[in-house]
Order: sequence, then structure tokens, then C-alpha cells
Amino acid sequence: MPASVKSAQRVVEVFEFFAQRRAPATLSQVASALDYPSSSTFALLNTLRDLGYLDYEREQRTYVPTVRAALLGLWVNDALLADGTVVRLMYQLRDETECTVTLGIQSGFQVQYIHVVKGGPAAGVTQVVAGVTRPLLRSAVGQVILALKPRAELRALVTRINAEDKSAPPVRFNELLAKLDECRERGYAYSEGVATPGSGTIAMLLAAPRHQPPMVLGLATRIPTLRTNRARYRDALLQVVKAHREHMELLPQTFSAPRR
Repeated sequence: MPASVKSAQRVVEVFEFFAQRRAPATLSQVASALDYPSSSTFALLNTLRDLGYLDYEREQRTYVPTVRAALLGLWVNDALLADGTVVRLMYQLRDETECTVTLGIQSGFQVQYIHVVKGGPAAGVTQVVAGVTRPLLRSAVGQVILALKPRAELRALVTRINAEDKSAPPVRFNELLAKLDECRERGYAYSEGVATPGSGTIAMLLAAPRHQPPMVLGLATRIPTLRTNRARYRDALLQVVKAHREHMELLPQTFSAPRR
């Protein structure tokens, strides 16, 4: 990876680290969490400080993102989160189901969780954090996104991913089409043990603002719990999806129907 690209990646990773930590951190804490060399971390954090995106507290020797950093994505926040509706509904869903709640989008040939609200200990999905990826073709979140795509694009994706991903058996195109037809018919996707052994996910499409990729809301928990409560979790997820859509429909300049 070119040095300039690697530096850009590290900038993003630093802000994702603070988003998860939600507290100031020392240089050593950042370097340890992200597995960066101390010298590179020092240079990066001080550059971001000089640019006004991080603040440095000398007495505690800690860094923390500034309001300037928060303002970078404010225009997206206004359209997507508005009064905090998405995040608030995710917490509401977590409290009602005790499951881990994820918000995912497509990222290349994978899906990526852009926000995660962790469930209780019984959910058993402890390693899921914002930024992690899941297989596009096999995961419930991925299948909700794939259900929006035309057949030709689906075939190209299957061919490309099967050729590049040797870590799992190839996905059969006709079997995937059957799963996507089922997803469209019932309004949600379901998967078990795709990325986290012993855990499953149920996922639904979430209304997205204009110019934003399709977003998917998911509930993840242990497979036996998911199987036992599948109907209840589906109804809870559907209620939240409908509430969010109603909210988005009040914003005609930013709301966009799911892209196909």
C-alpha cells in the first residue's frame, strides 16, 4: 500500500478509535489499540492537532477530537441522523430485544458495520464493533443489499467474489437467487454462523437519505435465542424500520427510496 494511502487509512482509524472509546486517550493508548509504531502515532496525532482536529491536554497528556472534527460530517448527520433518530432507535431496539444492533452498508465486496450498539451478555456477540466487515454474499446484511441489485450485477459479483475469496466454499448463483427471492418476499434476511460461530442475524432495509448507499439494520444474538424469538425480533425490527421511514418521509429534500 502506498505511504500516502496508508496515512489516509490511519487518519480514519484514529477517528474510529475515538468514536468507539468516547474519551480522551494518550499516545501510547492509541498506538497500542491500533498497533501503530509510537513514532508514527506521535507524528500523526500532532499533525491532526496542528490542523485543529485533535486537542492535546498537556497535564494528562491526552488527545481528544475537537468540534472541528465533528463538523466534517455534519451535513451527512443532518440528513441521516437528524435528531438522533437512527441511533436512538438502535438503542431502543437493543433495550427491547437485548440483541446486538448493527447498521451496515456495502463496502466493496463486503458489508461494513458503520454503527454498533452492543447487546447484553446473553447476546454473545462481543467482538462486533463499528468498522468490522462481513461477507457480502453470505451475511444477512449483505443479502438485503443484494436483493436490490439487478441479476447481471449479481452474477458479476458472484463470479468475482468466488474467484478472489478462497476462505470459504464458492457461492452457487442459483442458490443465492433463491435466498434473495425469499428475502424480497418476506421483507428480511436471516443468517446463522456466517462470521461469528454460534451467532445469527436477522436484517432489514432501512430508509436512506439521498446520495447515500442502502443501509441495513440488523439484530444479532446467539442462534438458539434467535430461533426461539425470531418472530418477535422480526416484529421489533419492522417497527423500528417503519418508525425511521416515517421520520425520513418528513424530510423530502433528503429522503431517497432505496437504490436499485
